[in-house]
Amino acid sequence: MMRNVLAASLLALSLAACATTPSAPSDTEFAGCAAYKPAYDVTDRFMSSFNSKNAEAWGATFHFPSVRIASGNVRIINSAADLENSFATLGAQGWDHSAWAARKVVQCADTKAHMLTTFVRYRADGSELSKFNSLYIVEFKNNRWALTARSSFAP
Repeated sequence: MMRNVLAASLLALSLAACATTPSAPSDTEFAGCAAYKPAYDVTDRFMSSFNSKNAEAWGATFHFPSVRIASGNVRIINSAADLENSFATLGAQGWDHSAWAARKVVQCADTKAHMLTTFVRYRADGSELSKFNSLYIVEFKNNRWALTARSSFAP
């Protein structure tokens, strides 16, 4: 009986950990970390350049190769040219622009930060098209901060 209660408690804790969203309490515990501010700066540039629908500008926020894990697939992005089709694909679904709903650094070191995010895709009229949780990895490599990988629940 005690074993079943313990197993049920561990399962509940595990499920709760999986349900954690980026809107959880503040990430200020990492504010002194070297990668904290760059993680926000890179993801700010990522979103603004993504919304510009300019693959070259958006690509400047990545380290190449970069990895995207989504829809049960692992995609290796080798250059900004690999990003070009993203705008047409999303546009065909009614996408006009995106915005961060939440961001939170959850792990941080001198040259890398892991950031949980929630992003929202919007139609041109400002109505919400979709919303997804994700993980972004920002690193300092080749003398600059940029995205190395991202994993999301987006298709």
